[in-house]
Amino acid sequence: MVAGISGHWRALVAIEREGVAWMKRFLLGVAAGYVLGAKAGRGRYDQIMRSYRKVVDHPLVQGAAGVIRAKLGER
Repeated sequence: MVAGISGHWRALVAIEREGVAWMKRFLLGVAAGYVLGAKAGRGRYDQIMRSYRKVVDHPLVQGAAGVIRAKLGER
């Protein structure tokens, strides 16, 4: 035991520190994505959304999504 702190509490503190570090990295990524997205502009956003819609609306993707929904419904 170090300074009266049990191993359990040290583990909890370590987990909390990991969570804080993860949150900082996540927020940094969000901020970078926002800045890069803002610089890319509306035209690039529209282009990405058109590509996304093509993929999502494709019959193979729709079929796979239906199979997955059916499998999840069986549970």
